[in-house]
Amino acid sequence: MRTLLVIAVTSFVIAPFAVSQQKQPAQTTQAQATKEIPSGLECVDQLQTPDFPKAALEKHVDGSVWTWTKVSPQGTADKIDTQVVSAWGQGPSLLTPPAEKALKESKFKTSCAGKTVSVVLRYELHGEPTANPKVTSRRENPDIVYIESQPETTISASNHH
Repeated sequence: MRTLLVIAVTSFVIAPFAVSQQKQPAQTTQAQATKEIPSGLECVDQLQTPDFPKAALEKHVDGSVWTWTKVSPQGTADKIDTQVVSAWGQGPSLLTPPAEKALKESKFKTSCAGKTVSVVLRYELHGEPTANPKVTSRRENPDIVYIESQPETTISASNHH
C-alpha cells in the first residue's frame, strides 16, 4: 500500500513538471539566431594583467569582473561593459577600475575589429592577507584570467623572526 501511495504522490509532483517542459518552444527566434556570440582570448594579442587593488586586499574583497570589450579597427578597447560578481558590497567599486584600465592598455587583433570580446577577470585571495602579497595571474578556459594574491611563504615569514 505504501508503494502505491509513493507512486501516486510522485506522479502528482512530476506530472506538472513534465507538462511545463513540453510547453517550451523548440525553435530559436530570429533575434536569438542573429545575436552575436562574444569572442574570447583568441582576439587578444596582449592582455595586460590588472592590479589587485591594495584596498581590496586590505578589506579581504575578492570576486569576478565579467567584461565585454568592443574592439576598435586599431585593435584597442573601444567600449567596455562590466558586471561584478562579489559577496562584498565594495566589490564593484574596488575591482572594476583596475579591470577597465588593464583592458584599455591591452592590444587586440585588428581582425577582430567590431567584435565583442568577453573575458572574466577573477580576483582571488589565498590565505591570510599580508603587507606585500605576491600577485600572480593565470589563464584558464573558457576565457577566465585569475588575479591571485598569494600570501608570503612560511619560509620567508620565519626568516623575519
